[in-house]
Amino acid sequence: MKVLLANPPTFSQKGSFNRPVRFPTYNYATPVMHPPLYLAYAASYLRSRGHQVDLIDASALSMSVSHFTSQVEKISPEFLVFETSTPSFNNDSLVAREIAKRIDTKIVFLGTHVSARPKDSLEQSAIDAVIRGEYEISLAEYIEQGPLNTKGVCYKTDNGEIIINPPREYIENLDALPFPARDLLPNHKYFDPILKNPFTFILAGRGCPHRCTFCNWPQTLTGHRYRFRSATNIIDEIEQILKDYKFKSFLFNDDTLMANKENLRRLCQEIKRRDIKIKWGCYIRPNEKDEELLELMQTAGCYLLKVGIESGNQAILDGMKKNCKIEDIRQGITLMKKKGFHIHATFIFGMPGENNSTIRQTIDFAKELNPTTTQFSTAVPYPGTEFYEYLEREGLFITKNWDNFMPIRPIYQYPNLNTRQILSWLRRAYREYYFRPKYIWIGGKKLFTQPRVLWSSLKKLISLTIKPLEK
Repeated sequence: MKVLLANPPTFSQKGSFNRPVRFPTYNYATPVMHPPLYLAYAASYLRSRGHQVDLIDASALSMSVSHFTSQVEKISPEFLVFETSTPSFNNDSLVAREIAKRIDTKIVFLGTHVSARPKDSLEQSAIDAVIRGEYEISLAEYIEQGPLNTKGVCYKTDNGEIIINPPREYIENLDALPFPARDLLPNHKYFDPILKNPFTFILAGRGCPHRCTFCNWPQTLTGHRYRFRSATNIIDEIEQILKDYKFKSFLFNDDTLMANKENLRRLCQEIKRRDIKIKWGCYIRPNEKDEELLELMQTAGCYLLKVGIESGNQAILDGMKKNCKIEDIRQGITLMKKKGFHIHATFIFGMPGENNSTIRQTIDFAKELNPTTTQFSTAVPYPGTEFYEYLEREGLFITKNWDNFMPIRPIYQYPNLNTRQILSWLRRAYREYYFRPKYIWIGGKKLFTQPRVLWSSLKKLISLTIKPLEK
């Protein structure tokens, strides 16, 4: 079969859309573009089964809708597959309609949003099927044998009836998957201000054992059991990308790389044994205090730790099921700083129980911890998460327009905390954090060592403090 996988373009002129991340959004303030790694996995898997596969990352290539549709017409695929997300879903559906007007092709949507809302998604007239959860195998079987009884596939019959098939089991042997088809991606277009560019994503495993109520991927896509690739398989992929591409760094895009410490230890030892020289980063828990493993990671090339601290109030942390104590976070971040890592910390405002006082505590906690770079955002209640279900149950949504489900657009409010207050606090947090004399000194050093990090932070700050408040 001829299959075209796509990260679709946007109708608006607001900038490119970054879908393959935990908080998908338009790139309003900080320039960033991440590779659609799961799409690349699907492409390589379909090729391994003999299909003719193309992949267009229209977002990375800044393609207009008209240019994209002309490319689709030229390829004329039998199946057109879109990776979508909650805030881009309406846009992506419009693009699908434009395609459906021009060529006869089966249009398939996949990703976190349609995994959580398959019936709603299929009600869009141009969509023939959606794939729920991990989609490589389900997509291949749908293409090869059709939707009838195919696990993970939801579809419309010829008479318009919507059929929701049972979910598919998670992939157990991740080593069996071929490496992502990076040869189909515009790798020179991907960058991140806190990584060494050009960079790429690597997945050491899938799933996360933790139960944070707001976290999207484990609840809708990859599950709560962490499945880890073998160290040999991961290192073989790293050696391949070093041979075939000119990446200067990579990010392990696992939710929590340290969830399986023994496998991570073997991975770091294998990197050292093969004398691989490349810098990398990863996500870890903020209360991590395994000094020996942190040192091993550092000697294996790790320089960047992304940590989701989320809040400086213990009751808020407990309510979101973060399973972290404030004092343990304090000790963990202190240790990471002592070891010399670049620490990128994230905080979110607007979880249940939030008020002006708890946000004030969070900002103060961020300044006390003083990580290298810090990101503040509003918590996004993605469909399929406990956070979304809570807000719906309590009647706290002020809109359910998917376009607004982004980190700087509050779409809910509490009796004692409205949307304008949340946004006002968000601006204040950036001003207070980045305009401190203590941080200006850090920023001055970054001007000479990491200018892109500094410029990115300044652009975000300027954007958030100058533009009008969202309504």
